[in-house]
Amino acid sequence: MFFHGLVVAASGFLFIFSPGLPMSLLIRRSPTFDRSSLYWGIGVWVIALLPSLFLQSLLRQLVQIDQASRGLSGQPVDYGLTLAAALLTSLFVAGGMYVILRRNRQHVPPDRLYPNGLALGFGVGLIAQVFTGLSLVGAGFRLMFGDTSTATLASLAQIDLLSLIAGLLPLILFRPALLVVSAARGVLVARAILERPAFFWLAVLVEAVFVWAILALQLALGGENAGQLLAGDSNPLISVVTTAYYLLAFGLAYRWLLTQIAGWGPRP
Repeated sequence: MFFHGLVVAASGFLFIFSPGLPMSLLIRRSPTFDRSSLYWGIGVWVIALLPSLFLQSLLRQLVQIDQASRGLSGQPVDYGLTLAAALLTSLFVAGGMYVILRRNRQHVPPDRLYPNGLALGFGVGLIAQVFTGLSLVGAGFRLMFGDTSTATLASLAQIDLLSLIAGLLPLILFRPALLVVSAARGVLVARAILERPAFFWLAVLVEAVFVWAILALQLALGGENAGQLLAGDSNPLISVVTTAYYLLAFGLAYRWLLTQIAGWGPRP
């Protein structure tokens, strides 16, 4: 049980800090940006989350008539609800980014807006889902001291070590994938301001599809708690598919960002 707890706690720390590596690599290639944009990105996510969660809750109450069934059961309505939730969250976050970058346009040269959009995306990607990492750390330390007082801790203690690692790997990979996809969304919002408004809706769609596609795939494979090891989902097939998905998403988004950064000119 001690080693199970150690693995879970270490995974929590990796989950929290894993975005640092791709962010550092991209920053080295990008022209200098306004550091405050990073903090604005964090604020945008926090503010956008409130109306998004409210509308998602309202939508679920309207659609799911049976009050006893609030989880994901793989029914057709779940695919629509998860897509609507992803679109709502992405719309509010992208809208917040648009407002910030539109205001920045009055104070910075146009070519500086792209790096600022990148930084906004970094801020959103750094704060989003960070509490999952904190939950992993807490659960890991409790397991290390033999605490199995909850169903989740008891489940984690009973999983064999190899299956536990396989289940935790996609959770860890999710964070850097989310960071680069969020950064891509920030760049697209900047392009919407400087180039064509259609890039804004592309930014909304890119993030929503990234979140929803894996949830839909996990539901299709029989996962009731898609991607949530702490909620009891440790299906090996789902873990493998999710790992491959996040690796693919990370690779595509990271490569696209490199091509965008190359067109912004060298660092001053």
